[in-house]
Amino acid sequence: MAVPSEGQAIGRLRGPSDAYLQAYALQKKALQGVTLQQQVTAQLRLWPEDVRGVPNALLRSALFTISKNREVFKGRELLASTADIELRFMGTRFNQTDFDVWKMLLHLARLQPIGSKVQFSAYSLLKALGRGTGKTQREQLKDEIARLRSGTIEVTWSKDKKIFLGGLIDKAYRDEDTQRYVVVLDEKLLRLYDEGFTLIYWAQRQALKSNLAKWLHGFYASHAVAYSYKVETLRKLCGSDTKQLRRFRQMLKIALNELVVVGAIREWEITLDDLVQVMTTPSDSQAKHIKRKSIKIRTVHGLKLLRNSVSTQGKP
Repeated sequence: MAVPSEGQAIGRLRGPSDAYLQAYALQKKALQGVTLQQQVTAQLRLWPEDVRGVPNALLRSALFTISKNREVFKGRELLASTADIELRFMGTRFNQTDFDVWKMLLHLARLQPIGSKVQFSAYSLLKALGRGTGKTQREQLKDEIARLRSGTIEVTWSKDKKIFLGGLIDKAYRDEDTQRYVVVLDEKLLRLYDEGFTLIYWAQRQALKSNLAKWLHGFYASHAVAYSYKVETLRKLCGSDTKQLRRFRQMLKIALNELVVVGAIREWEITLDDLVQVMTTPSDSQAKHIKRKSIKIRTVHGLKLLRNSVSTQGKP
């Protein structure tokens, strides 16, 4: 197993064991003094301050690429994704900086009904993202919000053929004098969350340096069980434009070590047949999911054995 040295691992960041109880307390506090009619209004899932809630479908695809090159798709381009979904995109390609901005907008919007105005200053959002607040950074933020507003995604879940079609931002306004923004999210976003979402530990992500490490952080966090993937498969899923697989494999090793240092994964290995195997520590909620699934599998297997036994006994 490849792991960083003891010195590298010092000061690693802890991930959340389970943030749902915190989210419940947060929800109760947010709903104090709110009428019953307001409470039943559609709202994003609530999560604590130290995590960000992101739909699994977007973490398991090349929607937010690791590349700095931005392709423009005039048609509904099919992007690489895991087998449980099909994802198409039209517009200027998103990357990891756009992803950070979108997650922050979701974080601000989670305490009020979706469709409400989310108001903030460029200065406050840039500070929350850990960026500078100068003209260059403000112009970058303008570009990112414009891209998120104009891009269109189409997600189809292969299991039940449900479809999400829309943008990640519904409306956006900016006052040039005050540099204050107003952003509105579409209620249709809730469909993405209904199909599963993951709580990403924000401090861990901020501590990561490479875009590949940031993409892997969300990708592995979205799995209760860390399945093995080919190096080539991960190259496609993260949207890398690195042509040489050997070069991408080198980048992957460095990125995986980054995840170990911040505590996002325990260890990793690339096998002789080029399979990436990762050991993670599942959150409490993921552990419960694994246990339920294991019980279900054992129950189904037991019923099959029982039916086979009865069938055999009934034969002459």
